[in-house]
Amino acid sequence: MVSDAPTTDAVWLRYRQLARALQIEHARRGTEPWYECPMTMAQLRALSLIAASQRGLSSRELAAMLAVGPSAITPLVDRLVERGFARRTEDPHDLCIDETATTENGSALLERMAAGQSDVIRDILAQLGPAELEIVGAAFDVLQAGLQRTIRTTSDTLLTPQGTTA
Repeated sequence: MVSDAPTTDAVWLRYRQLARALQIEHARRGTEPWYECPMTMAQLRALSLIAASQRGLSSRELAAMLAVGPSAITPLVDRLVERGFARRTEDPHDLCIDETATTENGSALLERMAAGQSDVIRDILAQLGPAELEIVGAAFDVLQAGLQRTIRTTSDTLLTPQGTTA
């Protein structure tokens, strides 16, 4: 018997189609925040990772997250600091270690990027009726639960030696 249940790949394809349609709508409106981003994708990615950390990141941590050598991090962080998007502080216990955190400017830039993405979504949601909004809200709850399971699984894997599971 053939199942009509959607597969992960089929749902992923629907998501990609929706993401592409949203990107086209952003471009049509002229509200695509990426067009006005004053930094490279590498800098934006680094800033996003730094902002996601509550305490800031050391250069070693950032290099590991970006899968680059430590020598590549210094000019990247220097550029973020020069432009006022990040600040660097030295570890008082070890002068060889520095921590990088976002500044208010850096946080504001990331917020503008996210807000620019949400305008079209907000307009779409405004076109939906109460029953449709309830379905979308329930779908978001399911995605949130899946994200939490993914985070737990990923954290467990990252914390064990050699990537073996506990």
